[in-house]
Amino acid sequence: MPLTALVGLAALALAPGRPPLVARRGGGARMSGGGPNGASGHGGDADVFGGAQRLESLKAAALGAASGGLACAPVALVAAGFDLATWEFDVDTLALASALFAITYRYTVREDASPMLRQGAVGAFALSRAGAAVRVPDTCAPAPLRCEPYGLYLDPTMLAQGAAAALVGACAFGAAAAAVDYACTRGWLRRVRG
Repeated sequence: MPLTALVGLAALALAPGRPPLVARRGGGARMSGGGPNGASGHGGDADVFGGAQRLESLKAAALGAASGGLACAPVALVAAGFDLATWEFDVDTLALASALFAITYRYTVREDASPMLRQGAVGAFALSRAGAAVRVPDTCAPAPLRCEPYGLYLDPTMLAQGAAAALVGACAFGAAAAAVDYACTRGWLRRVRG
C-alpha cells in the first residue's frame, strides 16, 4: 500500500537521534552539523533549487503524505459513507495531495511567523479540494447555474459534498502543516530562508 511505504520513508528520513542528511553540491550526502559552509552546515540556502533544497523538499513530501494521509483517514471513512474502496482511494489521493501541499507549504511559509499565512495556505488547499469534489446534479440548469427545487446556484447536496471535502482537506492539510512545522522546530527539516 503506498501510504505504508510513505510512512516508512518518513520514519527513515526523520529518525530522531541523528542529524538530517544534507546533499552536497558534487553529489552524495553528509550529516549536517558543521562544516565549511557555516556553523550549522546549511550555508547552501542561497540556491533555493539546489540539491540540499531538493532533499528537504523530498523529506517534506514524505512527512506531508504520511501525516496528512494518517490524520484524515478516520474523517475520510465517515465522509466516504464507510465504503472501503472509496475510502482507500480518498486517503491515497489525500496523501499525494498532502505531499504536494507540504512542499508548497515549506516554500510559502519560509521563516515567516505569521499564523495568517499558515492558516491561509491550509485554507487555500482545502477550499480548492472542496470545489473540485462537488458534483453538479441533474436537477441543475446551466448559464447561469440554477438548481431546483430552490432555484439557487448550489443545492443542499452540493453544499454537503463541498463541506465534507473541505473538512477532510482541512484535516489532512492541517496535519501536514503541523508536521512540517514540528519537524522544522526539531531540526529534522529545514525552512527555506528568505
